[in-house]
Amino acid sequence: MKHESSRRNFLRAGLIMPAAGLVSSTTEARRFQSSPGVSYRTLGKTGLKVSSVGFGTGFNPKPEVVARAIDLGVNYFDTARIYGDSERIFGTAIKGKRDKILISTKTGGRTKEEIFQQMELSLQALGTDYVDVYLLHAKDSPESVNDDMIGAMDALKKQGKARNIGLSTHDPNNVVDVVMKSGKLDVVQLTYSYPIGGMYRENAIKKLNAAGIGLVAMKVVIAISGIRMMEEFAKGKTLMNMGIDFSVKKSGEACVSAIKWALLNSAIGTAIPDHNNIANLEMNVRAMTEPYTAKDERLLYALNEQMRPLYCRMCYECRGQCRHGLPITDTLRYLAYNDFGGNYHQARQNFSELPREARDVRCADCSSCTVRCPAGVAVRERMIRAQELLA
Repeated sequence: MKHESSRRNFLRAGLIMPAAGLVSSTTEARRFQSSPGVSYRTLGKTGLKVSSVGFGTGFNPKPEVVARAIDLGVNYFDTARIYGDSERIFGTAIKGKRDKILISTKTGGRTKEEIFQQMELSLQALGTDYVDVYLLHAKDSPESVNDDMIGAMDALKKQGKARNIGLSTHDPNNVVDVVMKSGKLDVVQLTYSYPIGGMYRENAIKKLNAAGIGLVAMKVVIAISGIRMMEEFAKGKTLMNMGIDFSVKKSGEACVSAIKWALLNSAIGTAIPDHNNIANLEMNVRAMTEPYTAKDERLLYALNEQMRPLYCRMCYECRGQCRHGLPITDTLRYLAYNDFGGNYHQARQNFSELPREARDVRCADCSSCTVRCPAGVAVRERMIRAQELLA
């Protein structure tokens, strides 16, 4: 009964969520011409006018889709040094178009020297002499960020190689104080998706927004865009069929609904889904100018119910519950890279970076699981799948 009550509260939070207010229009910067069907917002104190739907390049950006996005007026593009060959492919795709876009990339460097070195490699791959936003990659705890890192980022900003600096995080609640205390960071890229965003991100978002920090929403549609893939898993032998009825087929329309939901929050400067093809891109761009309706809500609610046992929404409420101290949220996020994103390489690479003592535990050896997910994720079953697939 307690779990059912938590589940109802979880859903209720998703339905009423965007506490920061509805979308408001902004004046576009002179640098970017007005494009039909595109809205722009100011990214915090950076002053950058960003398309409210941006472009997450992922590991394999398609040049023709990048070109079409630029033609449509999408101007915010996100990549990262660790995304394989993404920076180089993207850099080739934007040749001659640098003045039409804003580039964000990320560094996994942990020392001043590594951060400087990775910046030079990024600039070379991208074919530019500066980036508009430079982020410390995947900083999910206060211990993962130190003064030397922030100092190196600030130095790059003063050199003009990065117009703005910040960090990306899957757990904004855990690093919000680090960001605020530094006084130097301009942008935070955070996970934000229906319906978990409002319930577990609201306080951090309010703090950051009040301080003028630009907010970029990532992983807005990963669960929904992967629903067809999960339909195949549910039918196959590699994933236990947990009684999930994948009767809703409109994953493309649902992605639009999910983006519209994220943009209800005016604190979000831009949402950066990936766009697998031109049709997908053109559909997602609609989210910038269409209202969020009761039909969108019903569709997202239905899909969320179906995905509930399978997809971890990264609320981190399970932290400390596992008797073996396993990083549940992180492990299930890595599994999602494969199951929902179709990227086994990324999933395997991230899992391999866990401490050995975490990689060696087998949840199948436990007769019962101490973790209770408020969203209803079948934690033990999903952890067993992650360990069998990625260990």
